Amino acid sequence: MGAKNLKAVAVRGTKGSGGTIKDPKAFMAATKAAKKVLADNAVTGQGLPKYGTQVLMNVINEMGAMPTRNHRDVQFEDARKISGEAMHEKRPTDGKTHLVTNAACFGCTIACGRISRIDETHFSVVNKPEYWGASGGLEYEAAWSLGSANGIGDLEAIQYANVLCNEDGFDPISFGATVAAAMELYDLGILTKADIGIDAPFGSAQALITLAEMTAQGIGFGKIIGMGSARMCEKYGRPELSMGVKKQEFPAYDSRGIQGMGLTYATSNRGACHLRSYTVASEVLGIPVKTDPLVTEGKADLVKAFQDATSVFDSAGVCVFTTFAWTLADLQPQLDAACEGNWTMEKLALLGERVWNMERIFNNAAGFTAKDDDLPPRLKTEAAKTGPAKGLVSGIDKMRPEYYKVRGWTPEGVPTKETLDRLGL
Repeated sequence: MGAKNLKAVAVRGTKGSGGTIKDPKAFMAATKAAKKVLADNAVTGQGLPKYGTQVLMNVINEMGAMPTRNHRDVQFEDARKISGEAMHEKRPTDGKTHLVTNAACFGCTIACGRISRIDETHFSVVNKPEYWGASGGLEYEAAWSLGSANGIGDLEAIQYANVLCNEDGFDPISFGATVAAAMELYDLGILTKADIGIDAPFGSAQALITLAEMTAQGIGFGKIIGMGSARMCEKYGRPELSMGVKKQEFPAYDSRGIQGMGLTYATSNRGACHLRSYTVASEVLGIPVKTDPLVTEGKADLVKAFQDATSVFDSAGVCVFTTFAWTLADLQPQLDAACEGNWTMEKLALLGERVWNMERIFNNAAGFTAKDDDLPPRLKTEAAKTGPAKGLVSGIDKMRPEYYKVRGWTPEGVPTKETLDRLGL
């Protein structure tokens, strides 16, 4: 849509609620049981409501899987300062906490969202009273991309940059990761103060804020940041410094410390994405079973299982965060009671696999090949320097052929005729 300059699609309904529940009593019983599962779970009932997705900051950092300074490092020395726990601590300047309250999407029982308030004395907003009120707070991905990815441990600065991203409609993951690539180009001397308009070393909160404002306004070097890291790094002759897949920037998990996420990123149909196969649940949190994040064995099957199951939850319109507590067995009775079609576990499993293969067929037709299912050289050649993953690189070259085989694809990453026939595609 972006390539066609399409900004929005507006739809107005005229026929009431737009649907009926197949079996209301069975549906209410199923949702009541499912809500109890969410409430009783340590993640959806305790961690996410209290700390939001920021509950992961210290956990991932300790694991040595926190991408830092454009993936040069896997642990950030100031992670604690921008964590979910830090958002609960009182500031010395005014005695208030950064976090005002949590927030929820409509009807949600988890309420993982954050509402925060920036310190009015902070340099980012000192003369900007329009930013003194409560605003959308930091999620883990935004705190990482605006913070750790750039070596910045200033909670107020990354909150302000996050507000600009939200208000002006640009993605904080891609923005923060692109700034990180720019800071590395600056560190290498490829970009200069004259090019950017400011000094932009790793760790500079002032540079982050200025670049966020420039990007929001579409002025100066902000236009270059707005290109994204892949095009920006290509422009300056160092495409390998863009940390992403299929020209989409990585989320907040380093593939050397969590091997399954490397395969997840490489094979995601829409470019590097954690929301299509969140193997962190298994490799870090032990959901539904604990797997070793540092090994490649078994990760092809794990990634396929997560991709297929997530496709079902996405198709149902259900938040993926419920999968910290729910499996398809929790979703199935709700869907079957709500919708016509006899939604059995077998049918749901087939649906998820069909979705993934249909997307793959589309990508193949659009020109994507096995060569696009890869990670940047840094993650395959530069070993992690610290933490549990010290000395490791991503094992993507070993996992990818295994994944294709598990998927029923050719060595070139194309679904075989037998696979297509089995799935009715």
